[in-house]
Amino acid sequence: MNEKYKWFREAGLGMFIHWGVASVLGRGEWVMHQEQIPLEEYDGHIPEFTAEKYDPEQWAVEAKNAGAEYMVLTTKHHDGFCLFRTEITHRNAFGQGPKRDLVRPFAKACRKHGLKVGFYFSPPDWSQTAYNDGPEKNPAAWRAYVDGLHTQVRELMSNYGRIDLLWYDRSCNFSGKDTLTAENLRSAELNAMVRALQPGILINDRSGLPEDFHTSEQNLRAPEDPERLWEGCITMNRHWGYFPADPYYKAPFEILMAMSGVASAGGHLLLNAGPDARGRLNRQELRILRTLGEWMKVNSESLRGTKRIALSGGTYGCASQKDDCVYLYVHWPDSERKIVVPGCTEQFTGARLLRGNLPLQMSHEGARLIISGLPRTLKGDLPVIKLSRSNPCVRHELPSGR
Repeated sequence: MNEKYKWFREAGLGMFIHWGVASVLGRGEWVMHQEQIPLEEYDGHIPEFTAEKYDPEQWAVEAKNAGAEYMVLTTKHHDGFCLFRTEITHRNAFGQGPKRDLVRPFAKACRKHGLKVGFYFSPPDWSQTAYNDGPEKNPAAWRAYVDGLHTQVRELMSNYGRIDLLWYDRSCNFSGKDTLTAENLRSAELNAMVRALQPGILINDRSGLPEDFHTSEQNLRAPEDPERLWEGCITMNRHWGYFPADPYYKAPFEILMAMSGVASAGGHLLLNAGPDARGRLNRQELRILRTLGEWMKVNSESLRGTKRIALSGGTYGCASQKDDCVYLYVHWPDSERKIVVPGCTEQFTGARLLRGNLPLQMSHEGARLIISGLPRTLKGDLPVIKLSRSNPCVRHELPSGR
């Protein structure tokens, strides 16, 4: 594998941050579109976006302690407001609201705490008439719009040191139409410029081109190609941006299930948090991150660099493989303290629970592998069993496209 892809393959977990002017309204990052708020009215809230409690070092520490290897910040969402200093528009945090560049301290905090730096950037921009009109109505205005967003990406790639990941997004325009294509966005030209400025960067697949990795949002569907790099991104509650009327946060166990499910398909999770307008993460977000961190201290090896395996999850959960071992993620511990892996004839040299390195008993009944001796599982925990292979060359690969 190319060395620049290695860290992403082995990341295990990333942290997503959705933050901006929409955080003031507190009804999610799509509030401008969903409520059809006129631009002048929406921008009236910019002075309330103070970021006075913004502490990216705290974000970085919480992400690192949760076991994340990188963090991605929305430098510009679909509302067009930029968290960085830009020559293209006055609608940016340096000129209004916080009156300072919010991206620079984010990048600095990531590096200080050993996290890879990821920038989210939305080519769609509801504040731009040309984008809302589409490329056909006024081609000259469309060209100027695309030139402007190319310039903003150049600023992000030039002014903040090494950037490890660029996360584009897509959106319909203010009328609900999706008019962006790789051709009218000039994506090949845009991404060539990005790579010239940041040779080691990874780019996702939302500029209309496949680029380096696949992104799956909320549904966590893996790409058909089992060798394709991918991440699945999910929210902690039901919204990406700050939304205090939505207190329905996922239980940490539900997120652990998602993390292990994605790992069983060769990917990893990008987990979102939505700070308020002052820059604070809330108690539920911190509780989830810290619970995940305790689990990752014991089980993180089972999420990093895994590949798909044609091994049934039976009634216990799911499985993955890496090097000379197989990992079984036990979503549903049996009351008899055993699990059954159906359709498994491979002989393993040992089975251990990662927590406590506890040895377990194995036996075969025909094509069923039975593992017993599991300790009683506390509610909310997700045990991981590590099987050691007698023949490291044996691989149960899924066929391409499955």
